[in-house]
Amino acid sequence: MINLISFGSDENRLWKALENGQCITREQFREATRQARSTGRFLTDVLLQNYALEPEKMLLVISATLHFPPVRLADRVISPAVLNLIPKEVAEQHAVIIFKKIKDTIYVATTAPENTQTIEFIKKKTGLKPQVFLTTGKDIRHALRGYQGELTEEFSRIIEQSMREAMAAYDSAEKMANFVPMIRMVDTIIERALRQKASDIHIEPTSKKITIRFRVDGLLQRIVELPTPILPPLIARLKLMANLKIDEHRRPQDGRFNHVLDNRDVAIRVSAIPTLHGTKMVLRILDTPEKQLGLRKLGLNATDLHKMKHHALKPHGMILVTGPTGSGKTTTLYTLLKMLHKEAVNICTIEDPIEYGMDGINQTQVHPDGGITFATGLRSLLRQDPNVIMVGEIRDAETAEIAINAAMTGHLVLTTLHTNTVFLTPQRLVEMGVQPYLVASVINVIVGQRLVRKVCTHCKTSASFSGKIFDRYRPLCDLPTLFGQFQRLGLLPPTSDPNELKISYGKGCAKCGDTGYLGRVGIYEILPVDETIRQLILNHATGETLRETAEKNGVLTMHADGMLKVFTGLTTLAEVFRVTKD
Repeated sequence: MINLISFGSDENRLWKALENGQCITREQFREATRQARSTGRFLTDVLLQNYALEPEKMLLVISATLHFPPVRLADRVISPAVLNLIPKEVAEQHAVIIFKKIKDTIYVATTAPENTQTIEFIKKKTGLKPQVFLTTGKDIRHALRGYQGELTEEFSRIIEQSMREAMAAYDSAEKMANFVPMIRMVDTIIERALRQKASDIHIEPTSKKITIRFRVDGLLQRIVELPTPILPPLIARLKLMANLKIDEHRRPQDGRFNHVLDNRDVAIRVSAIPTLHGTKMVLRILDTPEKQLGLRKLGLNATDLHKMKHHALKPHGMILVTGPTGSGKTTTLYTLLKMLHKEAVNICTIEDPIEYGMDGINQTQVHPDGGITFATGLRSLLRQDPNVIMVGEIRDAETAEIAINAAMTGHLVLTTLHTNTVFLTPQRLVEMGVQPYLVASVINVIVGQRLVRKVCTHCKTSASFSGKIFDRYRPLCDLPTLFGQFQRLGLLPPTSDPNELKISYGKGCAKCGDTGYLGRVGIYEILPVDETIRQLILNHATGETLRETAEKNGVLTMHADGMLKVFTGLTTLAEVFRVTKD
């Protein structure tokens, strides 16, 4: 076994196995052995906790070399009774988890199977026979959450206790909606979502259960499952808070309410829709304080930041922001509005919905039943003596025509459009009925964007962009060309060498929920409509022709901007390819 006192042949055997498995570089292995010696930790523990870029591959290689069976804990449901056979402090300090018990045998997972002292302690404390398995640091951290009950046990206990109290006291959903335990239950769900920085809460009924999921950093994760009898009072409580009709179960409804947490007033938008097994609800958390809005905070590189400021300060024309739902378009528009807001400037908006209230800006909500659509609202705004107009979205030809005319008559118009790339945007407007000469003459700049998850700064580490680990990405990454482009634009130092490139990733920790990611940042492609692009639009050029010309003129595509953020340690290759694969 490999321990701190006797490295030597066992160490060499392990290094050879890891090298053959392409799990780690020689430099990283040497650093791991130095860490093991200096900290008193076991070498396997250091490797599996700190250097497992591909945890499953490293686990299998070490397992085969040291003859300990491997186990993954992330997908296992561990009984609390089994988990608590040893204290959390011991489990955390020694990276050891009891994950199963059969008669007088316990199954113990650890990143340091050669730590016989800890295994002997567990044997004496439990009076049971330990069978030792090898696992990864990420799996250990996942299992440790079972002690805390962060996402399930404690959460479920509070909610189910509230449910029992409420259902015992009242016989109708309407009455239960105002009962204190039901209020406490709903507040618990919302506050847990806010503390996890979720953007959405999903309440989803099925035939046998209710699933509550949070969307965190763009991805949904299951939080808790509840019994179906809680659905009517839960939905009734949320409808009451959002000023919706409690007794309406056949039609979709939309509303909103505010929730105060830690002296912070957070707006929450509610959407309710009937499904086969009852009303499904999604709560969108609109928690972007005005102080957080700033072009630099959006993640724009220096070149694109200059372009955005230049075009936003023009007195008239149009700024178009494109991308799918949830790509951060509204935040970008609000950031531009905040930058443009001055006492001498009249800013008016027409939105559906108004996501954030902004002082000093005249915001109007689309209300079709009241006669306010994007088109009619925009016509009315033009009679309000505006300098700047923000149109939440161009959805139809009529809105497009009015917005174009507004931009031609001395107004700066900010709006959004659903297209996959900025290079397809002119073509999309022409398809909506706008004449090419109007598109070419009115648009100042087109901004395309996506959101990628950021590497968690609490567990961030780096690895060389070398070897076969990244073979699946290398054919898609023309490193010399990208580096040359970034260096010409002053985005990377002239001395940067693609052969010495290191990329960052998160190992997983309690702060990021073992995902390796915490927070999100935008990746962009910004296309100024200069004379060259204008002529191409007039000549009905394809999106591909626009892209090729723009790249020759120094425009970074979204993929290239994403790669820049990989090279500077903000995100990962997997994230960039996830959002730009189309």
